[in-house]
Amino acid sequence: MTSLDFSGREQLYYQLYDRLFQKIINGTYTIGECIPSESELMKTYQVSRATARRSMEMLANDGFVKKQRGLGTVVISTHPKHSPQRVAKYSRKKSLEDVIAKKKVIEFKVVEPPEEVSEALKLKPDTEVICLNRVRYGDKEPYYLEINYFEKEYVPAMLNRNFSEESLRVFLDKTYNIQWSYATQKIYSITAAGTIADLLKVEAGTPLLHIKRISYDVKDIPREYVDSYYLADKYFLEIELTI
Repeated sequence: MTSLDFSGREQLYYQLYDRLFQKIINGTYTIGECIPSESELMKTYQVSRATARRSMEMLANDGFVKKQRGLGTVVISTHPKHSPQRVAKYSRKKSLEDVIAKKKVIEFKVVEPPEEVSEALKLKPDTEVICLNRVRYGDKEPYYLEINYFEKEYVPAMLNRNFSEESLRVFLDKTYNIQWSYATQKIYSITAAGTIADLLKVEAGTPLLHIKRISYDVKDIPREYVDSYYLADKYFLEIELTI
């Protein structure tokens, strides 16, 4: 889809940013390739140069692209650089360069928080949360399951978005300007069972990495609780230590 919504409900530069972001994460523009120039974006999307420029600046600020002399604006990453810092990273054992990465929303609704989530986010009694449950695929093959929880009143506009296509982290940054400070994680070795095994399309007993993460803002308030389940045969855990 190339047309933008000119009704004024959403800034054109953000809509254009999102179109380009989607093409970066779905492999239309791969790492090392150039995205269209400002002039090309102006012609394709019928926007001003200022709109095209701001969208490209946002992509650059988020770490997706970089201008290179003699080439143009080149894709350098498929992940935003402003995610919470981690001492650990989860690297793929197999390259996904030749497959199309995508996320599928399994469940997205307002729920009563599980006790562990309520305690982690320090919620008051009867506080509702938004639960976003997604599976990440490489082509048709599941790679990991991620379940995000947020206090509903903190990010209510989430419910109007499609996070099978849009980046959750970028949305939170652009819409609510959340300034992340740090995150704590607990990492477990478990085996797949029940619904988790079904969603990841593996047999019961398959090894998984289970990561529980709580992300804090600059005011030291817990804002996000995440349960992630990585297939152990596709990811390994890498920890960086300062000694």
